[in-house]
Amino acid sequence: MTKRRFLPVTFIAAAGLLALTLMAGGRAAAQESYGTPSTDSAETAHPAHIHSGSCAALGDIVYPLTDVAAPGAMSTPMAGMASPVPTMASGAGISATPSAEDEDVVAESTTTVQVALADISAGGFAINVHESMDQIQNYIACGDITGTPANNVLQIPLNELNSSGYYGTAELTDNGDGTTTVVVKLEKTGGMATPTS
Repeated sequence: MTKRRFLPVTFIAAAGLLALTLMAGGRAAAQESYGTPSTDSAETAHPAHIHSGSCAALGDIVYPLTDVAAPGAMSTPMAGMASPVPTMASGAGISATPSAEDEDVVAESTTTVQVALADISAGGFAINVHESMDQIQNYIACGDITGTPANNVLQIPLNELNSSGYYGTAELTDNGDGTTTVVVKLEKTGGMATPTS
């Protein structure tokens, strides 16, 4: 009888010790997860669109773009994009090490839209970036899609709006199949003079 009582008590003690260990491990994991803020979440995702009109007089949204978010962060794919991972139209691929010109980029996105570059680069369209989904009415950067593409690529400046502290560039690449890849990159002014158009 002593042995029969001893085994269940040992089993209960071992189970209790295991439960305490798991609980302590869970708390440690929670401290690791929440103790240090993620760098990816530091930059709010900024909705972006191609509008009809110009930055001075924006019209309707014509093509939604992927949210402009912190580099490496998951953003919301739009316009039928399979993945928010940037791709290079030249096929050269992406280097794991950011180039010197990308070091100041705080948010970016890549979207392929169903329109040829020639159809949107002759004027009458603009790329507009919003503060956030909650503050969609606040515009932070905008650029008119105008100019002559070089080697099927058009780069336009995105100028700061409403003293937002953001400016950047948009690179539009004609893919030769009736689609255009739009890469949006934002930087912060950081006290420097805001670029002018």
